Amino acid sequence: MTWPLAPNLGTAVAYPGDPYINTWILDWDWYATFHQPLHLFQANAFYPAKYSLAFSENLYGVALLLFPLRALGAGALAAHNVAILLGFAFSGFAMFVLGRMVSGSALAGVAAGVVYAFVPFRFTQLPHVQHVFAGWLPMMLAALLYYAARPTWGRAALFGAAFLMNGLSNVHWFLFGTIVIALSVPVAVPRPRDWVRLAAVTAVALLLLLPFLLPYSAVSKLYGMKRGAAEIWESSATLRDWLNPGVTNRFYARFADRSINPERWIFPGVLSLVLGAIGAVVARRRRRPLALAALWIAVGFIGSLGLHTFFYRLLYAYVPGFGAVRVPSRWANIAYIGLAMLVAFAVAPLARRWRWAAVAVVALFLVELRAAPIRWYLAVPGAWPVDRWLATQPVRIIEVPFDDGEAEYGPMLRATVHHRPMANGVSGFVPPQYNRFSALWKAPGVSDEFLDEVRRAGIDLVVVRGEESTERERAWLRRELARGRLSFVRRFDHGRWGDWVFSTGGAAGFSPPDGGLKAAAPLAFLRGEYLPNQTTFGILDSPPPGHIGKAGWFVGYALSPHGIREVNLLFNNGAIRFPAYLQADASVSKAHPWYPVPSPRFVRLFPERPPGVWPSTDVQVEIVDGRGARTLLEDRLIEWP
Repeated sequence: MTWPLAPNLGTAVAYPGDPYINTWILDWDWYATFHQPLHLFQANAFYPAKYSLAFSENLYGVALLLFPLRALGAGALAAHNVAILLGFAFSGFAMFVLGRMVSGSALAGVAAGVVYAFVPFRFTQLPHVQHVFAGWLPMMLAALLYYAARPTWGRAALFGAAFLMNGLSNVHWFLFGTIVIALSVPVAVPRPRDWVRLAAVTAVALLLLLPFLLPYSAVSKLYGMKRGAAEIWESSATLRDWLNPGVTNRFYARFADRSINPERWIFPGVLSLVLGAIGAVVARRRRRPLALAALWIAVGFIGSLGLHTFFYRLLYAYVPGFGAVRVPSRWANIAYIGLAMLVAFAVAPLARRWRWAAVAVVALFLVELRAAPIRWYLAVPGAWPVDRWLATQPVRIIEVPFDDGEAEYGPMLRATVHHRPMANGVSGFVPPQYNRFSALWKAPGVSDEFLDEVRRAGIDLVVVRGEESTERERAWLRRELARGRLSFVRRFDHGRWGDWVFSTGGAAGFSPPDGGLKAAAPLAFLRGEYLPNQTTFGILDSPPPGHIGKAGWFVGYALSPHGIREVNLLFNNGAIRFPAYLQADASVSKAHPWYPVPSPRFVRLFPERPPGVWPSTDVQVEIVDGRGARTLLEDRLIEWP
């Protein structure tokens, strides 16, 4: 259902954006636990802001499950993708447990688990592992029902553990789940005297959660972090949104309204609605389980409507935490649990009388809810040399260009290598100091105060991403180097331009002796000249990301100090490979005279989309140098008629 994620665990993401933030969060949880456990929320992004982990979900409950994998040497991105797979699996398993419990049928539980795990919402939320990992909510309800059947301290403790893990894994699910489970207790456990044990274990769970919740209160007070009503209105669902499946589902994509905010693509599928209605009739005499299913559907549905309802306006105004929730439509996940319970009620009689029919229903759900094959974005594997070096240096950094749109996600992913305090960051919230850095950086010609502000913040190094630098960045560097306010430290191979490190400690003036390597490198860069690399690199000039015409024209160049043996174009997440043709290009060779590559230009024309290549696909260039070593360029997402 998630193919081809499994063969690309170390590189695949839904897109090069929010998954990088979540990869950083999961990695930081792992790193901080063993390096600064008492300062978990003092994360390295957004330096010098306090409690920067609290600008997003902390995901500690998810990260905790990945610790054994990290201890065995799994990388940050691979661990994130295992969490995605575990999220689907655990969501399905937890709903299976609940479905079997309320229906008495294992097959009915399987049907409920498939519905809940693979509802279209889950695939729309692929960039957000915390919303894929949604098993603790149904597990919490199952634990409540288990306790209700025989109220003991042991069973109450199971409920408390599920409550705790739900809160550790997802702040959204903690807020939503606490509301709906509190409403569920009187329905599931009718005798008030049996509430005492539940209250006790919940109090213990809340006490254990306190260190993970207080930082959110702290940043709210420090930085005034509360969502504006306009932002919440944008993600408050309407009745129409409950019929919008979005584009991730193969079966329903043709009916999607792409103009609607993707957060509001919450249609659960026809089959679950039909069987849910049947299940409500079948279970009409089982008043308590049916009431619970109806309660979760009603609360989830009303909650998803956000500020359209008095219920959510009340939560937003008076309940701590809800002022920071940007997307009320995610309440739909609560409704899916109730709907999956109704599906279990409907399938249970089939499982008892005609087992084959129940199996067929499960198979139909798998067909209806299929999103695979999914076009993943494949990140380039391996760490940048500059990040490996930074990991050995006790420094604080800022990367420039600063606050450069989508480019800011990259530093978050790469911070999983060095873990150094950095001014860069991406989140739903940003602190005032970040905005101050951004305003000064984006001022015409870069404000003179930018470096002053950087130095006041105690930042030691400026890391210049050469591939993203323009004459604007070079002019600023020339100015500050000439003033002696920056001094050159090192250059690292990466792409055409390399990455450059400068110290904010300054120097007596930038006038190093001619001919010295330390002088020649930055002077050439500042003049806009290329320098020789010891690594293989290349550029895909065409096509640009996005839509391409019927004919696909793929053009670029590849260079290496070891020569170029071949260049290949990889489509469908590497599943389909076509060789490109190598040609001489005098302009490329003249600009890069250091490489023994007589034919640096690669080209391949496809008159039309080749058989087997998806219309929504990706292309990644594979360069094989003279030694046989393989280098991959950045993936590119394209739409091909």
